[in-house]
Amino acid sequence: MTIKKNIGKSLLIIAGSFLLSNAYAEEPKKAGALIYLCGEENTTPIGTATLVETPSDEGVKQVDVNITITSGLSVGKHGVHIHETANCTPCGDAQGHFDPGPESNSNPDGNHPFHSGDLNNIAIDENGIGILQTTTSRVTLSAGPISIFDENGSAFIIHTNEDTYCPDGVTTGCAGGSRDACGIIYSF
Repeated sequence: MTIKKNIGKSLLIIAGSFLLSNAYAEEPKKAGALIYLCGEENTTPIGTATLVETPSDEGVKQVDVNITITSGLSVGKHGVHIHETANCTPCGDAQGHFDPGPESNSNPDGNHPFHSGDLNNIAIDENGIGILQTTTSRVTLSAGPISIFDENGSAFIIHTNEDTYCPDGVTTGCAGGSRDACGIIYSF
């Protein structure tokens, strides 16, 4: 009978410790963006993006990226990247691909697909709708050397064409070419 009581107390202590540790667990970091067509006359959002940072099973920070486009883009695949500056007016002011590494090379057609901000393509269907759901460990939303919330922030860019990931090396336009849409990333 004593053994059963001790097992019960041990389970109660373990359960209590688990509940307390979860009560003090860090809340996931979150961010989002409204995505607009490039061009000053476009003031209606064509989609949204959400980002959520959580630790992976290995303890590495990872960011879940979810982008939904509901109109405005042509049918087919479009390159999607996190760009190095939180500026969409005009879309070119978002600068190059986010790549804060020690050998930083933000040129879209060089160092590709190895930029920190390189993501998968988004496919737009015949109804103008596209969804991209991906996870990356190349960026964080929290402070640190790969945070997209550095001194000048970051933005999503959706390109006119598909990102081929530049299998032939530096080739103009291989990362998606011109810019169709932009969204400044904000934390919340």
